[in-house]
Amino acid sequence: MKKVLDKIATVLLWVVFACSVFILLSTFTGLNSIIVQPLIRDEPPQKAEVIIILGGGVIKDTRTLPWGVEERIQRGVELYKQGLAPKVIVTGGLIAFNSYAESEVMAPYARRLGVPAEDVIEEAMAKDTFTNAKYSNQIMQKNNWRTAIMVTSDFHTQRACLVFRKQSIEVTCVAAYKRPGFNKSTFRNLNDMQSIIREYTATVYYWLKGYI
Repeated sequence: MKKVLDKIATVLLWVVFACSVFILLSTFTGLNSIIVQPLIRDEPPQKAEVIIILGGGVIKDTRTLPWGVEERIQRGVELYKQGLAPKVIVTGGLIAFNSYAESEVMAPYARRLGVPAEDVIEEAMAKDTFTNAKYSNQIMQKNNWRTAIMVTSDFHTQRACLVFRKQSIEVTCVAAYKRPGFNKSTFRNLNDMQSIIREYTATVYYWLKGYI
């Protein structure tokens, strides 16, 4: 019995060591930029009938967006100002224990960046990427729109794009730019690593569910 326990302890130590090395490499080197590549689908923006910006959370019990969501909106607004689509859908509902729906916080930010209120449509029911596509598609069908530009974080584009196309949405998938100031941020690298690992897991889950 003691030998078995010793082996288990040894395996656990090696697992902890490997995880620690991975975290250090992701935090202090460019490893993230390598392992994220299979998750990215950043296509040249094409003129469409609507821009769809996906939510990514709200800082708990506040009307504050995480920087990743701000980056998505900034990119979507940039495309709007370039005249690539006349309308913007911000999609995201009430998540977990938050007091505000994602779209409820995203819409004012888009307006502050220069999108007129009449051109911003709030979709406040979506709970995840699958329902982002589902409810955005319903809005598109209601308005007889066929084409869309979908904007989300780079690590999220591949899965999101597959989900939208699985629902027969004619979509161009565009990755948000990252803030230059975070390029060498240890905290940002660590946060990105967590997002990348979560995205790989979610991709497998969505494939098993038949969403992609």
